[in-house]
Amino acid sequence: MLARRIDFYLGENSKLTEVIGKWNRVWGPFVYLARPPFNKYATNAIYVAQQGNKYVIGVAGTNPKSLQNWLVEDLYVAVLADWADYAENDPQFQPKISMGTKIGLDNLLRPHPGSSTTIIDFLTDLLKEADENIEILLTGASLGGALSPVLALALHEKKSTWDPNNRATLKVVTFADPTPDNYYFAERYRLKLGNTTTRIWNSLDIVPHAWKPELLSQIPSLYEPQIPSNPLIEKFVNIGKLLSVGRYYTHLERLTPPLEGTLRPIEQTPETSSKQVELDVQLSALKSALAKENVSVSDIDINGLLQFLAQAKQQHIDAYFDLLNFPSEVTKFIVNTEQLPPDLRLQEEDQQEAIESVISKLLEYSANPDVDE
Repeated sequence: MLARRIDFYLGENSKLTEVIGKWNRVWGPFVYLARPPFNKYATNAIYVAQQGNKYVIGVAGTNPKSLQNWLVEDLYVAVLADWADYAENDPQFQPKISMGTKIGLDNLLRPHPGSSTTIIDFLTDLLKEADENIEILLTGASLGGALSPVLALALHEKKSTWDPNNRATLKVVTFADPTPDNYYFAERYRLKLGNTTTRIWNSLDIVPHAWKPELLSQIPSLYEPQIPSNPLIEKFVNIGKLLSVGRYYTHLERLTPPLEGTLRPIEQTPETSSKQVELDVQLSALKSALAKENVSVSDIDINGLLQFLAQAKQQHIDAYFDLLNFPSEVTKFIVNTEQLPPDLRLQEEDQQEAIESVISKLLEYSANPDVDE
């Protein structure tokens, strides 16, 4: 179904095609499923689209229903992995990436389900057959915004194996990216791919505030005065600080200024039945998880956190379309799944289990922090 959905959005009659031109899917999508018990939902996905001599490698972001995404690739930041396994030569210093990022990267580099080829195999064959130099752009949002530049550097490090004649140019565009790396990795990346990388992030998006301590500290008051900070918001931010303490997380292209976001006033938030159902699920999951961990908080704090998360979700997704001046009809075409033919729509499922599990694990960690586990 994912392949057919991609083809629908890239099709000749698509509103998106009116803006970006005609692109063809030429490899993938390949979807990775984690090992049990995390194999109920897709964890990582990657595909390649082509327009003339330009190729885009798209890397999926977090699947909100995937515990593997939430608990491992997004939040497994307490342990760092050496970059030496991917480097073309022994690094002078110690560039490292989060263990969660390493797991995601390894998924993207491995032979993919239903095919014996890897992304490097595809690029090798592509360069053998190409009649001209090519441009390869890697991109993704959120988790995809963290994985795509790391994948780009891994490809750059091994470029002599798949592009011996140096006919391909690597470029990167990231959206809403958390930092996946330490200072030395960020510097290595800057020297090798910094000149061909564009980082796009929203000043009011909490995700790009992870995992640098100074930026994490800004999160509780990010939406004030409309949404005041409270002990519950601060508790979860402090868990984030515990997870990443002493790891020297540094954003790739850290000097890139953000797009200046604007708050969506609470009173103008649509109160549709679907939104209310979603909030009810989150509230139920949150109360259940807090009760299991014997955490006592007021309903005011819980409701404040839910308002905070509702604003955070809007800033992490919808706000980017406005900040990048997407035509409204194109934005609606992308975000409104009702635009899809019925056979391409995903069945809505209860997310309470995933939400509750993530909250419980974070609270459990805050009670017994062990950054080496």
